[in-house]
Formats: sequence, C-alpha cells, structure tokens
Amino acid sequence: MSLIAGVYRELVMGGHILALGTASIAAASAIMLGGKPTAVLLVMAYLFSYGAYMMNRNAEMEEDAVSNPVRTGYLSRRGKYLPLITLSCFATGYLLAALTNLFFFLALLLPLFLSLLYSVGSGRLVRLLGARKLKEKLLFKNITISFGWSLIPLLVALYYQRVSLELLLIAPFIFLRLMLNTIFFDVRDLEGDKANGIRTLPVVFGRERSFRAMAVLDLLSSLYLVSLVGLALLPPYSLILVLLPVYSALYRWLASSERAMIGFLCDFVADGEYVLWGPLIYLGKILF
Repeated sequence: MSLIAGVYRELVMGGHILALGTASIAAASAIMLGGKPTAVLLVMAYLFSYGAYMMNRNAEMEEDAVSNPVRTGYLSRRGKYLPLITLSCFATGYLLAALTNLFFFLALLLPLFLSLLYSVGSGRLVRLLGARKLKEKLLFKNITISFGWSLIPLLVALYYQRVSLELLLIAPFIFLRLMLNTIFFDVRDLEGDKANGIRTLPVVFGRERSFRAMAVLDLLSSLYLVSLVGLALLPPYSLILVLLPVYSALYRWLASSERAMIGFLCDFVADGEYVLWGPLIYLGKILF
C-alpha cells in the first residue's frame, strides 16, 4: 500500500498526471488528423507541460503554502532542483522540436512566453494590466491557461505539417473544458487566493456562482461539440467527447458535498479528465 500511495502522490503532486493529460490531448489530435501519435510528439507534449508545471510550482511556493500545504511540503524536498528540472524539460523539448521542423519550433515559443508571463511575470504588465503576473487579474489566469492548452491541436497540425479544419474547430472545445477546470481549482484554492490578494471568480463572486458558471461551460462545450458534428464539421466519432461534460458534472456534484474530498477531486479526478482524451477518441473511431 505504501508503494501505491507513493506512486499516487508523485503522479498528482509531482505534476505527472497533468503532463500525461497534455500528451493524451496531443495523441487525440494526431488521431483526428488521421495519423498515429509518434513517440517524439508525446514526449514533447509531456516535457513542455511538465516544465511549465515545475516553473509555476517554483514561482508560487509561498502562495501554495497557504492554498495547498500538502503539495508544497511534498515539492519542497526537491525545491532547489525545480529550476534545473524546468530548464531540462524545456531544453530537451525545444531540441526535439528543432529537429522536427522550423515552424513547429517557432510556434512552441508562444506557450513558453505565456508560461513566463503567468508564473514569473513582467514589470511591463503592470503598466498594461495593473498586475505583474497574468494570474493576478480576474479571469486572466483562466484564459491564459485555457488558451495555452487550446493550442495543442494547432501545434500538432504544425508537427505533421498538415492543415486540418477538425483540429482548428476542436481548439475552442478544449478552451471551454480548461476554463471549467481552472475555475474548479480556484474553488479549491479560494482561501489561499484570498490571503494572497488574487482575484479569481470564486474570490470575487463566491463559490455558488462559480459552480453555476462551470455548469454553463459544460453546457456550452456540449452544444458546441454536438452542433459541429451535426453540421458535419467534425467527424461522428468525436461526439464521444460529450462524455467529458458528463464526467465534470459528476465530479462537481461530488464536490458540492460538505464532506467532499476536494483535493482528490481536483488533483486526480478533474485533471484526470485530460488523460481520457486519447483513449476516448481511439474508442470513438472503433465504435463509429
């Protein structure tokens, strides 16, 4: 049992489940493009996501001590190595990208730029937005993360050097799914964000309104997907992704209980949604 618990802690608190989710969405995008996900593509997706996670955790160690003390305690044991891990992930990822093709390599600079503005920030943003980091402005955190993830299918198209309407159209669906996810995490981090003066949807409008906003995002993402399949703009097998809004509606219902294990629901169940993308698309192609 101790081994299983150790693996679980590393997967969740170590950021691996999130990186696996990024690789899974990349795999789903490759399948929708009509190809097979290559090992290089999946490794790059994992490295860039994991590197961005480590950068964020290193930059927000003090803030996380309030909102997520268990994760902070777990990662603090490797705290001095986090910058090296971040650098190694990005360096290896960009080396692989450079060996792939130039346009793909250049396009990958945008996620890095967004990660830096989100986690590290810049004094120039103060004059522009009134905050040093993107995450400090209301909804900018959610939009930045969601936009970054919605770039995955477009980057996959560049990797294979193939233009695909399907991948362009699935990007907004990913954006909506990530908006819901980030708001759900903001509910978990409500007290910590209040203490650190971070304006999130739950901090400004409260927990109940945030849950209503997530329900609206579930509905919008479902309608968007069904409409595109109905208009024959997305292949029929992509309709299987409508199970994802059902999945998030279920964990939100579980989170509404006063006895809910909100940490488990966020770190494992909610983030685990993205690990399901690749298997679901693969299953959809078999069934449809």
